Amino acid sequence: MDVIAWFVPPNALPDPRRNTRHRGIAKSLLTISLVVSLMYLGVAFVRGTMPFAEHVMFAAGILTPVLGAWLIRATGDISLGLVVTNIGGILVIAVWAFLTGGITSIALPGFLANIALLSTFGNPAILLVMGAILGAALLFLYTATMLSWLPVSMIPNTEMPGLMLTSMLGSVGIVVLAGFVVARDRAQVKTMLRTAQRAAEQSSRAKTVFLTSISNEFRTPLITILELAERLRAEPANTLTKEQLANIGHITNAGRHLLGLVTQVLDMSRIEAGELKLNMEPIHIDQVVPPCLSLVALAAEKKQVSLVDDCSAATDWIVWADRAMVKQALLNLLSNAVKFNRQGGSVTISCQRAGTAYLRISVADTGIGIASDWKNELFEPFSRLGAEAGNFGSTGLSLAISKQLIDKMRGRIGYESTVDIGSTFWIELPLAESSALRG
Repeated sequence: MDVIAWFVPPNALPDPRRNTRHRGIAKSLLTISLVVSLMYLGVAFVRGTMPFAEHVMFAAGILTPVLGAWLIRATGDISLGLVVTNIGGILVIAVWAFLTGGITSIALPGFLANIALLSTFGNPAILLVMGAILGAALLFLYTATMLSWLPVSMIPNTEMPGLMLTSMLGSVGIVVLAGFVVARDRAQVKTMLRTAQRAAEQSSRAKTVFLTSISNEFRTPLITILELAERLRAEPANTLTKEQLANIGHITNAGRHLLGLVTQVLDMSRIEAGELKLNMEPIHIDQVVPPCLSLVALAAEKKQVSLVDDCSAATDWIVWADRAMVKQALLNLLSNAVKFNRQGGSVTISCQRAGTAYLRISVADTGIGIASDWKNELFEPFSRLGAEAGNFGSTGLSLAISKQLIDKMRGRIGYESTVDIGSTFWIELPLAESSALRG
């Protein structure tokens, strides 16, 4: 019969990590109850007869951890159960000490059980509060002793040595056993976490290999389809009808779009696999901004989106970066600014110093904007930005790729956006002279 399972919340049983954690806490609490029960038997053997109040104190000391374990099972909240148990234990021992000698009472070693319980708190704030309560209880007992507020002790002086030995041994037993249980169960949880981490890493590597392989397999037939479509389009006009030419155009457009999506997946898998190598060098801004603008010019023209280059006058800016990576990241931002813009809107790219060591390149659009709900997911792979607006033509990888590339170059990326007004995405790259000074 698994008694410990009775104190584990039902919803934690299927989860090995949570199950182990709850079982460890339950074992610690039940260990305290068990040791206090043994202390009760030892004290009863030494003294022969005890006042009714001592029986009540021992009963409270035995039941408090058990009730705490049941509270954890009922609520599923470990911190709540430990806090209630700790406060209950401090109260029981403080009352016991008050009745048996105050700050010199044989009950004081019982506070070691509360100290052992404090070690199981993972929340520093709760730990400090519980420590303060324990300190306040000790201060009260000291004050009560010094001001003679104490009643006559229930324990005769002749029985003090044996009872103190029993109390100390029991308290040490609580600390050692509870600590051993907690340490062993935490070790089991760490082992589970390491195993899960290795499994996740293996899964990630397998996913990367799969994506790389399947992306390469897709690219070859796609390129062939595009080449054949271009050959058909190049046939003499009189051999194809207008409808056939239009269909060929659709095939070409769809093929190019699909090829772009496959390329993004391949790029992301290469980044995650660490296959992209940095070639850091000083780069003039006018070597990357105009080429990127020219690449999105056709898409902007089709959507009647005007492109405004406010970086054209800042040709003396030099950043320390990888030229290809900067172009790809900036092109992703410009492409999104055009794609998610309004018909007849505008895209403005600007450059300005960010602090003393960085240059900020901003891409502002007049598009649909981004809801605040996207804040934590925007730069995550496959976040599908714009899907809620009916645009499903994106893998959701362009921003994730841009962030990965900028991070690899020790840069920064961010955005500001207002729904129905527009968005501004920016990247910050180290200035070449600042990088040189840092060595």
